[in-house]
Amino acid sequence: MRAVVRHFISPDIDLDDFRPEEPADFSFLLQVLVGPSDSEGEESLELIVCTPRALERRVASEGVVFGRPLVIVESPDISRILKAVRGAVERLEAPSWDALCGKLERLGIYEFEDC
Repeated sequence: MRAVVRHFISPDIDLDDFRPEEPADFSFLLQVLVGPSDSEGEESLELIVCTPRALERRVASEGVVFGRPLVIVESPDISRILKAVRGAVERLEAPSWDALCGKLERLGIYEFEDC
């Protein structure tokens, strides 16, 4: 069984027209709606997309930042970011949806994690 990306959503930005004021310093939540390739349905995987500069500011503010669910990028090229996320998700394969969800959790925060 494989995962397939059905939709991308962000409550923070317009994915169709993202132009940050500072292209080297931004961060936003990206929700990836993912489902099994062989049936209907979808569940959410949350990622934080950020630049090294945005991450540096966060570390300076918080002192310690754990890596998951960060996706660290060099530019606000949304098509490149979404293509990379889609590729990472759709390369995942497992014998069951539950096993596949365990792999999704390695990338980001899965909707039913710890349930």
